[in-house]
Amino acid sequence: ARAGPGTGMGGRTRQRARSEKSGRMAGHPGGASSLAHRYVFGFNEDVTQNAQWADETTLVYAAGYNIVLFSMSDRKQRFIHTTLGTSENLDGFTSIAICPSRRFLAVAEKGEQPEVHVFDLKTLRKRKNLVFNDASSRCQFNSLAFTHDNENIVALAGTPEWSLVVWRWAKGKQLILKRLSDMNSPLSLFSLNPLDSETNVVMGPQFLKFYRMNETDVTQMRSQQDQLMVNGAELTCMCWLKQPVDHIVVGNNQGKIGLYGNGEFICFLTMAVPEGAGVSSLVAVTSGLICGLTTGEFYYLQRASEVADGRSGMFRLAHTWSAEGQTAPVSFMSLSPSEDQLSAVFANCQLYSVEIAAPTDLKHDDMKPVVSSFHGPGAITGLDVCIRKPLAITCSLDRTVRVWNYQDRTLDSQKTFSEDPHSVAFHPSGLHVIIGFSDKLRLLNLLMDDIRVYRELPIKVCREVQFSHGGQYFAAANVNGVVMVYNFYTCEKIIDLRGHSSKVKSIFWGADDMTLISSGQDGAVYRWDWEENKRLGEFVQKGNVYNCALANADGVIAVGSDLYLKELDLPELQVVKEIDSGAMLSQIVLTQAEHLLFAGTAAENRPGMLRAYEFPLSGQYLEYACMGSAITRMRITYDDQFLLVADESGCLCIFDVKDRQDRGNRSLAGAQRDLVTWSEEILVTRSDLEEKYSNMLELKNKVDELQLHNEYQLRLKDMSYSEKIKEITEKYMQDLEQDKNKFELLREEKNDMEMEYEERIKQMEDKHQHELQDAENAYQQKIMQEVEHYQKLVQERNLQQERWEEQRATLVATHERYIQELTDDFEQKLEEDRKMHEELEDEKNENAKEFEEMKNQLEDDIDAEIENLRDRYETQLNHERELTLRYKGENGIMKKKFTVLQKQIEDQKEDIKARDDKEQELNVQIKALNNEITAHKREIKNRDETIGDKEKKIYDLKKKNQELEKFKFVLDYKIKELKRQIEPRETEIASMKNQIKEMDRELEQFHRSNAQLDLMIGELRKKLDSMQQTIVGQRKRIGDQESVVSRFKSELHECVQFIQEPERLRTCVAHLHKQHVHREVPHREMDPNVTHEYHRHKDYLERTFTTLKEKFAMDVDSHSAENMRVMHDNMSLIREINKQREANRGTKGVLQTKIASLQRLRLAKSHQQLRSAGGAGSTAVMAAEMESNRTRIQALRSAVMELEGRLSQQQEEQRPISREILPPMDGAVPQSM
Repeated sequence: ARAGPGTGMGGRTRQRARSEKSGRMAGHPGGASSLAHRYVFGFNEDVTQNAQWADETTLVYAAGYNIVLFSMSDRKQRFIHTTLGTSENLDGFTSIAICPSRRFLAVAEKGEQPEVHVFDLKTLRKRKNLVFNDASSRCQFNSLAFTHDNENIVALAGTPEWSLVVWRWAKGKQLILKRLSDMNSPLSLFSLNPLDSETNVVMGPQFLKFYRMNETDVTQMRSQQDQLMVNGAELTCMCWLKQPVDHIVVGNNQGKIGLYGNGEFICFLTMAVPEGAGVSSLVAVTSGLICGLTTGEFYYLQRASEVADGRSGMFRLAHTWSAEGQTAPVSFMSLSPSEDQLSAVFANCQLYSVEIAAPTDLKHDDMKPVVSSFHGPGAITGLDVCIRKPLAITCSLDRTVRVWNYQDRTLDSQKTFSEDPHSVAFHPSGLHVIIGFSDKLRLLNLLMDDIRVYRELPIKVCREVQFSHGGQYFAAANVNGVVMVYNFYTCEKIIDLRGHSSKVKSIFWGADDMTLISSGQDGAVYRWDWEENKRLGEFVQKGNVYNCALANADGVIAVGSDLYLKELDLPELQVVKEIDSGAMLSQIVLTQAEHLLFAGTAAENRPGMLRAYEFPLSGQYLEYACMGSAITRMRITYDDQFLLVADESGCLCIFDVKDRQDRGNRSLAGAQRDLVTWSEEILVTRSDLEEKYSNMLELKNKVDELQLHNEYQLRLKDMSYSEKIKEITEKYMQDLEQDKNKFELLREEKNDMEMEYEERIKQMEDKHQHELQDAENAYQQKIMQEVEHYQKLVQERNLQQERWEEQRATLVATHERYIQELTDDFEQKLEEDRKMHEELEDEKNENAKEFEEMKNQLEDDIDAEIENLRDRYETQLNHERELTLRYKGENGIMKKKFTVLQKQIEDQKEDIKARDDKEQELNVQIKALNNEITAHKREIKNRDETIGDKEKKIYDLKKKNQELEKFKFVLDYKIKELKRQIEPRETEIASMKNQIKEMDRELEQFHRSNAQLDLMIGELRKKLDSMQQTIVGQRKRIGDQESVVSRFKSELHECVQFIQEPERLRTCVAHLHKQHVHREVPHREMDPNVTHEYHRHKDYLERTFTTLKEKFAMDVDSHSAENMRVMHDNMSLIREINKQREANRGTKGVLQTKIASLQRLRLAKSHQQLRSAGGAGSTAVMAAEMESNRTRIQALRSAVMELEGRLSQQQEEQRPISREILPPMDGAVPQSM
């Protein structure tokens, strides 16, 4: 991470160094919190030679602006963070390469002066930074490679350079710069011979040349090779073969592969590919060649041993396979060091691997994704997280929607649609999703294994949709800039918020779900009270595009295309604070604890960086390498533990948010997360559950049947084996008796032969005594001759010992001289290293003085450079110390070797003495062995005779074994015939059981339909009863009011009769007042002005009374019309009920006919089964099953009859009487005044 200020002044590096120093002193966000890469889901397809093996279990690839080291064993990721370049003008990765020793990694970045960074894969630290200073304009390296001795790095520069650059990377020295082509012949790839790096091949779509490279120059070996570029074909890939060596194969987009050796074309390899398919990738194995095609298939070409090298048939097609569901071209392949694992990169940003220990045995489903399936090359347009589950959802322009588990770091589910999704929102429960498409806004259920649409709303091109915090509402924006608020549970539109004149870029709900913040492409930021359809505040700046806006209790924060981070106050939304970000920010999120603000950059053709601002805003921030392109979406989890970021290349990066300043002051959401566990509820449809339940029942039945079948087979085998054992035991008992008799006879013969041989031995002993005396006399002479010969050998041995002593002395002298030379050489080297160390120390001191003098002029920039130089010299010092330690160790080893040699000389002297002693012992042993030889010859004769007898017995036993094998063959044949007879009967039984199950399912469906109809009838009756009750209540109220009005009218009419008689009129009015007015009115003397006013009001009230009288008449007419309408509605409901009863009778008749037909079918099938059944046991089983089915059908019939009786009884009891509820049909209408 690197720090940066909030000012927009020139000199970005100086600003960041200055802000880092001041930020750490003043509560910089780096001191409070930090971000750590947790996991990356994605792949950079535009990086050449991506995905290479560092060892047997580690795969290295580029994802976003990160180098990922993925462990295949524990599925964990390590990262080489991408704050790599020393320049601000680098624009992302273009190629990677791993050295032959698998120790170092080279990463190329494009820019005005492209760079190559070398990393140590053990320590994950940068070892060297190589800059291409000779670049005339912005360019990139299309390909990288290490030489076979790991000392040099070769890079192929792209447009407009088209040149080859060679570095001695350990010293940072550029050795060679060779221009290879012009603008008309682009170059895409080059390759070094793995055995001899002097030979290299450069390739482009219409370019193929061989070069010879030495320490100072690169020269062309042969002219252009265009055998594979006829008929408009383009070259796509190449690789060096392992057998035969020094040969290379090249493939084109028309499916042809050419073989080259020593820079010359040899032949085409025979391989039949599908029409229209081309070769897109090649990799060599020891046993042959693997080809990746543009159709997503893999061809394994095996080396044909019977065909000589250089022939078209030297490779033959042995096997083909493909990754399941993949049809994109294979863009790159890589092998593990032991050639047990193959990784393959597809053009749709997918990374797969497979074990190829036996390539001919591979299947389509053996190839699996390395991490998981990723989003394709399209941008991620939507991202949201769930509150109750550790899930996040993304949608992309590859027309897929994926649900990720950011806690387990896995892909939970995915769904592919037929059109591009533009936005997505996750319900807080984690059970529902909203996705915006071009034509409609779709509401989906997140099921156990699927994402299923259940409702569609007519909102076109919805690019922003957001759930409220409670999940009861959601807001969506259409293409015209109208923000619509819906009730999620009823899907009813509540209100339209109109104000934006262009597209809405973001929607943010307030903490209480009562306010909305929207920002748009028209440069406006609005704060809405959506329930009142009222703007609480607005901020408009024409010509600016506000990408994102959010709010807290104190104000609103917005970012846009003017490169400023604005803080607006409440409620007027006036600018309170402006911070120059120096780059366009596309997304911002605020932690729940409101102590950090995260922002993502969206500079064109630049990597997306993630910034952590201190909140409240002070302009200080830390910047983290994150994505390979502009950041499109960003969300933080509700417990402030994880931050999810997505970009335009389809990459999703998950960060751990670590609070290092105060771990006790956590957000409320984080504290609640510790107390509340994640929700484990999922949605499953009823049909899926029923299907699984039925499958479980079927499997249980199959298991029971298999158990019975296996038990039966085991019993049969036990019986047959027991019979075989009896027969074999009887035969062997007979053979044993015969062998006993033979043994007795042989023992008698043996005794006779012993007597004969004892006599012969006595005769031979006498003869040997005489011969022994003669031999002793003869050997005495021979011994004398041997003694003379021994004395001669002793003299020769003494001479040889003297010669050996002289040789040993010369050897010791030469060895001592050699040791002295080595010590002198190593001491000289040590002296040179000390001088070099002193020179480096002097240079370091001088550089330190220069840096101190320049510090006052360039301020904090020199601090960063001093730190870089200090790291470089420390690495050199460590390297020199390691060399000195290594030399000391080698010197100690040589001393140990000298002591070992001296010990060997002494050991050889002791060996000579031991050999003399052994010589005497061997002479004694020779005599003893001669005696043993004669004895062994005798034993050999005896054993030959016994071997002959045993061979005869073995021959007899083999004959018996052959006869037993014949019996075994006959018995096996009989067993197979019995099995063939059993199998057709078992198939018949299984088919009959399936028919019975199907009939039972049909009967269950009829019962379900009856139950549904009964429920519908009950609901209609309940509705009718409720409507009738409301009508009766309304009529009672109307009748009471009409009776009071009519009574008041009649009494008033009687009072009017006395209009000419004031006294009686007063008494009648007093009577009316007493009867209808139930509260006392205070009497007091009236003022004349009041009386005048009273008369005036009286006149006014009389006029109003007449108008009210007319209105009352109109109301009476309307009430009568309403009563008539209710009566007609009741009549229509009665007609519908009668129709429903007729339909129930019809369905009942159809059900009875189907039940009768099922009974007839079952009876017919039972008769057929009884005829076809062979044994008595099977007929009994079938009869029992049919009897159980009959009883079950009878019980179901009785249940149906009982339910029908209850239904008819309820209908008779609850049937309303029309005269009690409905008005009379004679057309009487209440009288009006």
